[in-house]
Amino acid sequence: MEIQRVLCKTLSTMRTIRQIHLYLGCIFAPLILYFSLSGIWQVFRLNDIKKNNPPSTIRSILHEFSKPHTNSTLPGLNPKTDYSATFSWIVLLMGIGMTITSSLGVVIALRQSRSPRVAAACVGIGFAFPICLLFLRSFG
Repeated sequence: MEIQRVLCKTLSTMRTIRQIHLYLGCIFAPLILYFSLSGIWQVFRLNDIKKNNPPSTIRSILHEFSKPHTNSTLPGLNPKTDYSATFSWIVLLMGIGMTITSSLGVVIALRQSRSPRVAAACVGIGFAFPICLLFLRSFG
């Protein structure tokens, strides 16, 4: 009887974790997608506008669409006068939500996987691989 009670409680806890993970993911997915996409062009500096060079149309567009990510303001507005502190707080909440939902995703993967060792190895690779790529800079 005790084993059945513990099993039911564990299943209920995992169900709750999956629901929280699902809802946080759905709430923050649009903002996460925007930050991911704008981060792609920003990492290659495609949004930068050089001072003494007229920018191309695409560079101007990417520069404007980077403003929410870099300055918490809408495209076409002046970041010095039209800064949105509220948006910055939403981004903070998104970061916290992303941290929680990613952590819950790892818990789900480790507990629900048929092979928890493979899931743990994937998490380890996810940490180690980007760090290794940063170190490769020294040798390239």
